[in-house]
Amino acid sequence: MEITDKHLTNFLYVIEGVGVVFVAFYLVAYLSGLPTTAVLHSELVFRLPLFALGAILLVLVLCTVILAAIRKNA
Repeated sequence: MEITDKHLTNFLYVIEGVGVVFVAFYLVAYLSGLPTTAVLHSELVFRLPLFALGAILLVLVLCTVILAAIRKNA
């Protein structure tokens, strides 16, 4: 299985994009409670998207590790 540099670059951009969205959503949940000490991670409106984005990010990272191993052995 040959993976071109263009496909690999696009895949890495997807991972970076999902990571940026996850971090941005996490920061919104964390900082929107200011100036109080409330953190809104436990609210359903924040918890479900954070769970979904985190799961997608973990799957993409695992795929990246597998692709790195394939490219190294090829």
